[in-house]
Amino acid sequence: MPEAEINFEDIAKGNVRIDIVDKLENLRASLESNSLTGRVNKKEIINNIDEIIDTIPVELRTARWIVREQESFITKAKDDSKEIVEEARRESEKLIQESYVLQEAVIEANAIIKQTELEAQSYRANIEDSVDRKMEEIQSKINQLKDFLDQERTKLRQPRDIEKP
Repeated sequence: MPEAEINFEDIAKGNVRIDIVDKLENLRASLESNSLTGRVNKKEIINNIDEIIDTIPVELRTARWIVREQESFITKAKDDSKEIVEEARRESEKLIQESYVLQEAVIEANAIIKQTELEAQSYRANIEDSVDRKMEEIQSKINQLKDFLDQERTKLRQPRDIEKP
């Protein structure tokens, strides 16, 4: 089978390989029968051997190419899978980290709210106490003013001494 007639589809389907194996088996049968008496058989055997030699390199190149392509594909697939796994790991760590950050933020916010509520209660109590003291002072001043006004009213109603204008 000449090189020009060999194509990838024949090799992929196994047709070329079967032809070569058939030729090798025929050659072996010819050699085993010890019928190498004529020149025709020798020429036929030599032609078969030349044809096999011409065909085998194409098959070997194709086989090597297929093996290289397969190795390349497997290597790329492994690299892609490693990259996907690494990306998934990074994304997982990021989500976990964000989750922890969020949890910490909620805890911190709750602590700040609690502290603020306690401070607000303290301020309110201080303000109420201060307002209560001021109201007592005002009440005390009002009582003093009332007492003063009562005294002055009482003085107004007392008869005056003319000697003391």
